[in-house]
Amino acid sequence: MSETANIKNEPIISAIWIIPVIALLVGVWMLYQYQANKGATIYISMPHAEGIVAGKTEIKVRSVKIGQIDHVRLSDTKNSVIARAQIDKHYDGLLTEDANIWVVKPRIDETGISGMSTLLSGVYLEFSPGESSKTKEHFKLQEEPALIDKDVKGGRFSLLSYDAEVMDVGTGIFFKNYKIGQVETATFDWKNQAMKYGIFINEPYQNLITLNSIFWVNTGVEIDLSADGINVKTGSLSRLLKGGISVGLPEQQSPGDFAQEGHSFSLSNSYKDALEERFYNFDYYLIEFEQSIRGLRAGAPVEYRGMRVGTVVEAPANVMIDGKPAHFRTDNTAVPALIKIEYGRIYHDNASAKQFWQSSVDGWIKNGMRASLKPGNLLTGAVYVDFDIYHDAPAAKLETLSQYQVFPSVSSGITVLADQVSDVLNKVNNLKIEDSLAQIDSAFADYQALANEMRTLLSKQDTQNLPGDINRNFAEMTKSMQQFDVTMKQFEKTMASYQQGSSFHQQLQQTLSEFKRLSEELQPLSRGLNEQPNMFIFDKSLPADPTPRKQ
Repeated sequence: MSETANIKNEPIISAIWIIPVIALLVGVWMLYQYQANKGATIYISMPHAEGIVAGKTEIKVRSVKIGQIDHVRLSDTKNSVIARAQIDKHYDGLLTEDANIWVVKPRIDETGISGMSTLLSGVYLEFSPGESSKTKEHFKLQEEPALIDKDVKGGRFSLLSYDAEVMDVGTGIFFKNYKIGQVETATFDWKNQAMKYGIFINEPYQNLITLNSIFWVNTGVEIDLSADGINVKTGSLSRLLKGGISVGLPEQQSPGDFAQEGHSFSLSNSYKDALEERFYNFDYYLIEFEQSIRGLRAGAPVEYRGMRVGTVVEAPANVMIDGKPAHFRTDNTAVPALIKIEYGRIYHDNASAKQFWQSSVDGWIKNGMRASLKPGNLLTGAVYVDFDIYHDAPAAKLETLSQYQVFPSVSSGITVLADQVSDVLNKVNNLKIEDSLAQIDSAFADYQALANEMRTLLSKQDTQNLPGDINRNFAEMTKSMQQFDVTMKQFEKTMASYQQGSSFHQQLQQTLSEFKRLSEELQPLSRGLNEQPNMFIFDKSLPADPTPRKQ
């Protein structure tokens, strides 16, 4: 019995391959989705990678994750770290060229405590988008977080400080003890050797900042000593601990025009200094004094009959002539002082005040206006420059020394008084007291001898027996000689008191000797008064060691 075989055709592809194919398709789809949803890749430069972990450290905007660090490596120069991050596709538009990025970690400062959540979750990078329309992929990590959000409205200005204390980022800006802004940036300008601050004033308080505004450092404690006693003012605890910057207007000063964004102001060390440093329109003058300028310091006022018109800049002036200081010249013994005439002190309109001064100064000098030194404070020995009219002053005019105009001067009252005292004392000291007494003694001896001779002549018999008119004439001469004898006796009695060894003579000698010794003692006093006006109150101070000058 034969059997018939049934032959079946099996499919070429086995069902077992279905699973790998499906897996491959899913993988391709996932790869497609990853590439389709993949955002931009950015690179962040940072000084070190402390707390940064690849595959874990997130990048956030307002606590919303927008990306993650996936790789960390050293830079090519090995002096920094480059972190690579993947940003979600939906947030590519946030990568503007003016964006900021910083590390969020626990911080404690004057604004409070922040970043405490990172103690458990670890640090993350906070991303602050900018307003630019251009994007970039390379960013630099900033050291401090941005204090002002991009959506906060207000105005930004700059402060320049040459001698005020250094203020930290975050220091508050106060107007009448109310906080209206804060310091946003603080950098040192090494070219100008000054601190430059970027400040932010919140809306609408930026309208308080005008061209006439002044800024000064406020330490939080103000002490005022006056006739009414001691007045102490304190601000808030934050200002007491951290200090702050105050802004305001000088008294009786109009606000002026609004300051434009980015306008630069000067930061002073105190309100008093701010009042003095707000005058930016001025001209320099040199004043040559033929006397000691001890007590004249930079910052001393320049006045015209009690009205402040300027400020002393340098005393002595650092002016070089032929490579040598102007206060050491062989043909001139005067000491120059540099001052500035601040037109804002003369009149609130600087332009009008400048025109008035420059058009009138030649006439004033012609009429006798001169500069002199006047005592300002007997306790400190400080002096100031005073302008006044001296009608008997020699003719003068504005001269030019180096690049400055030289204002004529006269000796001050202190110097004139000291010179007069010195002249009197010198004259007294030069009196020939002993010679005068010797001449008096000689004259007295001559008069006494003459009286004796006349008595002898009149008492002789030959003289009495002369005839006629001669005898009468002798009789009259006798009467005259008797009167002369009475006079001479009285003169003899008077002159006897002047004779050497008499009590009056001794008193006169003692008085003249004491007066001479007094004159010798007063001469150093007059010289010291000329050099140091406050020597009646304080001991005479020694001059400071000279500071070498660069030639």
